[in-house]
Amino acid sequence: MRKLAVPSVADVTFMMAAPVFAIGGAVRLTQSDGDLAGHIRMGQSIIQLHQLPAHSLASYTVGSSPLIAQAWVSEVIFAMLFAVGGLPLISVVAGLVIGLTHSLIAQFLRRRGADPRLALMAALTSLILGASHWLARPHMFSIVGATLTLFLLESTRPRREIYFVPLFAIWANLHGGWLFGLLLIAAYVAGDVGEALLTKTERSDWLACAKRNFAALTLAALSTLLNPYGSRLYGEVIGAVTSPSLSASIDEYLSPNFHEISSLPFLAAILTTLVLLTVVPKRLPLPWLFAILMSMFFGMRAARNIALFGVTAIPLLALHVHRNWPEHRRAFPYFNAIARLDSASRPGLWSGPVAALLLALGLNRGYLGSGSLIADHFDARRFPVEAVRQARIAQLHGRIFHPWTWGGYFLEAWPGSAIYVDPLKFSESTIRSHTRIESMYPGWRTEMARWNIELAVLEPRSRLALGLAAEPGWSMWYHDSTAVIFRHVPFATSSFPEAR
Repeated sequence: MRKLAVPSVADVTFMMAAPVFAIGGAVRLTQSDGDLAGHIRMGQSIIQLHQLPAHSLASYTVGSSPLIAQAWVSEVIFAMLFAVGGLPLISVVAGLVIGLTHSLIAQFLRRRGADPRLALMAALTSLILGASHWLARPHMFSIVGATLTLFLLESTRPRREIYFVPLFAIWANLHGGWLFGLLLIAAYVAGDVGEALLTKTERSDWLACAKRNFAALTLAALSTLLNPYGSRLYGEVIGAVTSPSLSASIDEYLSPNFHEISSLPFLAAILTTLVLLTVVPKRLPLPWLFAILMSMFFGMRAARNIALFGVTAIPLLALHVHRNWPEHRRAFPYFNAIARLDSASRPGLWSGPVAALLLALGLNRGYLGSGSLIADHFDARRFPVEAVRQARIAQLHGRIFHPWTWGGYFLEAWPGSAIYVDPLKFSESTIRSHTRIESMYPGWRTEMARWNIELAVLEPRSRLALGLAAEPGWSMWYHDSTAVIFRHVPFATSSFPEAR
């Protein structure tokens, strides 16, 4: 069939995702919290010093505790992008990564023979699920890594095991989510062994698959040791995954709340999975079933992992549907134009120019002519931009207490400040102590005295801000609609001309 200049389902997916996230979702991508700013600052430090920091750059609550910069390559990438094109270029690159990931899912399903409509539906479903944690942070590279791991596991390429080496060697220096990738391979190994035990006619084939995937698991695990910290990286990552304080206190580590609208797509995906497992005539192959259940468990454990479920479980469920209802047995007369045009399309023909235009926009710092499409500054409604500016002008000094989500912003916007929380290095005791002070639980005054806190930069209507306003020994030095600054009385004065 002659190829036509029409977009494939992969192109449609890319064009629906990349510009929407890069431009329309730029603020959410880069400023959902202060973590990106912290990663940028860490990357800048690595580039300037030509070495990995051994300790936190600013947090006094972790002191000289050794720092394992598990995402150091990501941080260097973010710092370089920030230097060239600011926040707009970071937003564009993140949008391109998002669009490419989900367009590859569509193309993967098409190459496996799936109907174009099914491929498009699966790609967009995975995108909707991933939207909850597609952010310009190192975690986005783990979503990509999980997708590529699934592609390799489903590949029939000879000696495909060797490709796991570069994937996991790079992934281990981008983000700690490589642990999910290892578990995904392990799920396939367990499934292969299970199938070998259940069947007699195909036992040798399943055992061969188990050997191949076990070899892939071994190579991938060894490849993760190719990082500056060696086996110590395992302790850091496993410690974060199993931390009770993280899972109880940090929003993205909490289990999804199905009373919230944002969690309903995941709930719908879970129910759909259960329905498919019940009504589809053929059962799922055990490697697919174990992979789906494993990714579902991770999504139920922490909301940040729902995106991983989207890029692993959804493609497998789509393949399961395709396997049970092939095209010649399917009566689905709708959207025939999509199926007809996709078979005559050239994948990538439309995505390439769109990607080039978005990159040009990012390199121009978000400007199209004289108008700005992507803001090149941190939002003063989300972060204490003016408060920090005034404090730096007045050369305020002292240990700062602040909301958890502002820690990364202080790292980038106020170098040299002494902050309570470094989002790139904290401990269980830091989490517990921060919660006690911020919520004014019994003993919060003792905690503030223990850490010798001299400044508090807080949200105006927060419980602690309202409490300090009436607390003897504290004086408000600055306030605006986003932030207030309190100073401890021994260091406070009302004579600052910048005070408001």
